[in-house]
Order: sequence, then C-alpha cells, then structure tokens
Amino acid sequence: MLAPLRRLLSALGLQNRDTPSDLLEPAELARWYSGLGPDERAAVSRELASRVRAPRPLRDPATLPAVATGRLIFEHDGPQGPIPLHHLKVELWDRDPGAPDDFLGEGFTDDDGHFAVRYDPADAGLGDLPDLELRFFEPQHTFRKDGRIVESWRRIGAQRGPDDHGGHSYDFGTLRLPYWEYDPSTPLARLLVTEQGTPPTAYAPGRSLAMLKAVAPIELVKRQHLLQIRLGRAPSIAGLQADYPEPMTVRMERQEPGSTRGDAFFGERLLNGMFATVMDRDPEAPGDPSAFRLYFPWNAYEQDGLHCQPDVDVRLRLVEGRLLPVRIILGLREPGATAPGSPTTRRTFTPEDGARWEAAKRIARVSATLDTELGNHLGQCHFNVEQYAIAAHRNLRRNPLRWLLMPHMREVVLINHSANGFLVGPNGYITRASALTERSVDARLLHLMGSYDWRGFAPAAPVCEGHRYAHAAQLFWRVLGEHVDAFFAEHGGAVEAQWREVRRFSDDLVAHSVPAFVCRYLRARVSGKDAPWFVRSERMDLDAKAAEPPPKAVSAVTHTDVPQPGELDALKQLCRYVIFFATFRHAWANNLQWEDAGEVLYSSLGLRWGKGGGLPESEEDLDAAPPPDEATEMLWISWMLSKTNYGFLLANEEDDVHPRLVELLRARAAEFAALGLDVRTISSRINI
Repeated sequence: MLAPLRRLLSALGLQNRDTPSDLLEPAELARWYSGLGPDERAAVSRELASRVRAPRPLRDPATLPAVATGRLIFEHDGPQGPIPLHHLKVELWDRDPGAPDDFLGEGFTDDDGHFAVRYDPADAGLGDLPDLELRFFEPQHTFRKDGRIVESWRRIGAQRGPDDHGGHSYDFGTLRLPYWEYDPSTPLARLLVTEQGTPPTAYAPGRSLAMLKAVAPIELVKRQHLLQIRLGRAPSIAGLQADYPEPMTVRMERQEPGSTRGDAFFGERLLNGMFATVMDRDPEAPGDPSAFRLYFPWNAYEQDGLHCQPDVDVRLRLVEGRLLPVRIILGLREPGATAPGSPTTRRTFTPEDGARWEAAKRIARVSATLDTELGNHLGQCHFNVEQYAIAAHRNLRRNPLRWLLMPHMREVVLINHSANGFLVGPNGYITRASALTERSVDARLLHLMGSYDWRGFAPAAPVCEGHRYAHAAQLFWRVLGEHVDAFFAEHGGAVEAQWREVRRFSDDLVAHSVPAFVCRYLRARVSGKDAPWFVRSERMDLDAKAAEPPPKAVSAVTHTDVPQPGELDALKQLCRYVIFFATFRHAWANNLQWEDAGEVLYSSLGLRWGKGGGLPESEEDLDAAPPPDEATEMLWISWMLSKTNYGFLLANEEDDVHPRLVELLRARAAEFAALGLDVRTISSRINI
C-alpha cells in the first residue's frame, strides 16, 4: 500500500536523503492524502500520475490487453425509452485508498452512449491488481486573448467497479447518470433539483463576493425593520424609505417635487425604464402613427381579493417627440372578487380628471411593474433562457456551438432555482405582494412562455428619436449579428460536422417547451389577418402558432442529422436570440429596478383596496400601499437585484466569452453611452 507513496516521495524529490523520515514518512503522507476530498485527490493523482509511474512508451490502445465497456444514459427515459449520454469523456482509474490513484485509460461515449476503454492492468503498479473506477467528465473552455480555445474537463460523476480485478475485460453495464434532468412536476422546461440536492453547476467564486458587497449594507436595514414590526413598532412608509439608499424617483422629487408623477415622466419610463416593452399602435386609431396602446389583462387570472389589480388599457400619443398618456381604461372587479373572468366595471380616466387621473396612472405603473417582473424579466429572460441552457448542457459537447452559447447560460439555472421559493410559489414575494395567487402566477408564466420563440425575432423599431431602449436594442442586435456571423465563418464547418448534437439539442428544446399560447383577442384580431397596428417582429408567428391543436411554442431548428438548406441560418438566429436575452435584455430589465421600483409609493407589485374598499385615490391613502413588511422586502429585493453584478461581458472574468464580442462592444461603447447605456454594466449571463 505504501509503495505508491514512496514513488510519490521520490517524484517530489523527498527521498534524495538517506533518511526520508527527516521530511515526511509515507504513513504520514498517506494520512494526509486520505483526508483530501474526492476532487482534491483526483487533482493530486492527475498531476502526479506521470511522475509517479516510470515513463512508458506510447502504445496503440488496440494493443492493450484489457478493456472496460459499458453504456451511459440519462437517469430519466424519454418517450422512446432510454436516452444516451453521447460524447462524454470517460476515464478509467485504479483506486488506491490513502495514496494517489493510478490512471489507466480514457475514451468517449459514442452517439448511443456506449464506451470502451482499453488499458494495461500493469499500470496499477507492481503486484497490485486494479480496483476499477470510472470517472465522467464534461468539457469546459476558456479563450486566449487571440481567440484560441483552451479546453479542460470537469468531473461530474464516478462509478465504482470491482476490487482486485484480474480479468482482461469488465462490463460496467448500463449506467444511469442524473445529468441535467428535466423537472417532471412543472409544465415549464425547468431543471430538476431534488429537495436535498444541488444543481449540476456552480456560481463563479467572485459572484458570492459581489452579492455580499451589494447586500450586506441593506440586510441590516431590513432586519431592523422586521424586528420593529414584530415588536409592534412598525416604521412608517416614509421612515422605512429613508433608511434605504435614495433611489432615482426620491431624488428627483426632492429636487423638483411632482417631476416623477407627471405625464411626460410616465411615458418616458414606459419607453426607456425597466418597463420598456413592445409598443403597439392603437388599433382604434388606424392610420394614426402617433397613437399607441399598452394592455395588461389581469382579470383573466385568479386574484386574492385583497389587492386592486384591474385590467389596464393605456392609450398614449406622441406629442412633439414625447410619449404622453391620454386615456386609461380600468376594468375593475368588485372588492373581494377572486375568480378569473369576474364581472368588471369599465372606468375611463383622462388628464382632466385631476387626482383620479393620478391614481389611474399609479395603478398603471403598478401593472407595468408586475408585468415586467413576470414577463420581461422572470419569464422572457430567466425561464426562457433556462430552457435553452438545459437543452444545450444535455447535448452540446463536441460541437463548437458550445463555445458560443455556454458562457451566456452557465448560471441561469442556479438563480432560477433560488426563485422557486423566493419570488414564486406559495410563499414567494410576487405571490404575497401582488393580487395574483400561486395558481395564477403559474398560469401567467405558462401563457408567457407559450408566447416566446426564437424564429423571426428582431427588436422592434423605435417609436421616436427619444426611444433610447429600442435604439440600444437594435444596436446590440447588430453587434450580435456580427459576432455570430464571424463565429460561424470560423467554425461553421465543424458545427455542421457535429450536426447530430444540434438535432438532439433542438429535439430536447422543442419537446420540453410549452404549447404555444395565443389569446382569444389576438386570435380574433391578428392571426391570419392584416393588422398593421400589431408589432410582429418581437412576437412569435401567430399565423403558425394559432393552429389547433397548438404546436410547441419553440420552433425546431432541424429534424435531421445533416443540415438542410436554411438550417444553418436558423441556428445562427437562435444563438443570436439566446445571447440577446441572456445579456442585453436581462440587463435592461434587471439593472433599472432600483430606479423604477425603489420607491414604495411610486410603484410596487400590488395595491390594496383603499379606504372603505374603494379605488385607491391618492398616495396619502396608506391603506392601499404595501404593508411595512412587504415594503421593506420590496426595497431590499430591488436593491439586491440591481446592485449585485458579477460576470460582466467586457470584464470577461472567466475568459469564457470570445474576445471578439468584447472588442465589438468596446468599439461601440460611445454609441451605447449616447443612448444612456454603459456597456460595462451588461453581464455575460443571468446570475441574479
């Protein structure tokens, strides 16, 4: 047992003396080695294996006398049965408890998950029969400054074989590996993480420090507020707000009272704030290029009866380059009504209505905030990108596509796993702070996910010169086009050569996406019809997706193992789409939350019915505002999400993003800055 350690001592130069005990006794080193974790042992073994053993001439694997075989499949079967784990690296080792293990050989699983590793039992050491162990590895990469790829391998699992194996063949059989499995308990494409388990990936170390730096100062503030509430000394909304850093709207109100409650600011934030979204023309004003509409259909969902969350129909008009609200129609339930589709009373408000107009704008802001959190942020970025991340990790290993996509999908499943209980679910903040129940949050997310598709997507055109978000989105989209085109010009041949991985990626993506969702209004007014008021560029193809039975929301890239005409361009479009939402779109919705949701009375996720169970009439009606515990939590969340940043595109901390994209963005930094966007604040992936 100590012979390998003596060889280790020799390799380290520790036995050049007559009395090696002057340094480390083999038994002492054995105790040290046995105290290491599995990954640390593997690192020591891998580093020293070539020096511990006497050098051997290179040999043709076919001439080696022994072979270990088997098959790797996913833990969960698909509709057609077992799913092979293709192109994983497999290493065969001789376990030496208390000493560095001996490397015996390596291979890769084939398209069907089968592997065969040939080895020489003598590599286990003189007089030692090998104790077999399989180790499984997934590929990792970094980029050098010149764009060259550096590959490495990350261990993801192991399987013990027999001890003291003296035969010349051993079949490990079919091994099920729980690897990037889909969660069968949800209709969304979500990663399965068991209650006591951990996701198959981890945050970069620097992200934890970024979180601590951002959250530590306000964590004490929130805890103090919650303690005061428990002691029956709840702080006022004004006092609570003053304990947090000053957000944009509070600062503006201090400098110019009323500035953030005006009509011009309302329209500006709908164009360029965290709420920035697709701006349709007003269907009731055909031919008028200055008329626009936003609609939030909350009455379609179950509500808790405690919050006032009506349907909100906002009509806007461009006036001298500014987008101004001109009419707000609210579809109000009776207080306490909870059922989806409850009877409503429509009330219309215009600027001539004074205080009631201000109250209607506040309700519209709250609706926009909730819609942004569930739609633009959680749905379209977090959960949408997760479905591409799972399919990519399950299937992309030999294909160079991995180098292009993986840097932008590396941590999204981790932050989404945290959201399961933190934001959504029975006790999630969105469920508690808004009118939507757990069931209606799930229904809304299902409908949203049913409306997202990569095919045909392009950022919508700006509605005016001051539409900075749309100008920046189009500029970023063009940059991504250059980046993706250049990548495929360099690696397109290799992408096509490994097209079977693309097909399996596409198959997984489509199979686990939700059915396409087209609401009754759009079916009646848009699908199959000429509707010039409806912006189609950012939406899925309603004509195709409105079919019955509904097709899958996500379109397939390919159905064959060899690319067909047009499919390489389709793949490029998919890559561009995923990177866009994992970087620019998420940054815009996430990073502006403290600006647009950092003041309790300006905006929140929900307003309660006001005094006497009526429509909240003013900000002074604190019965309508969030209670103190939800208010401090709202401010804590907004700050944490906006201020915790790590993994920036331009910093490229892990060197996993192609330097070309970094340089393309850096070259256009001034153009983005003119639009109010500092490209240094855009993260390379969703990790907050």
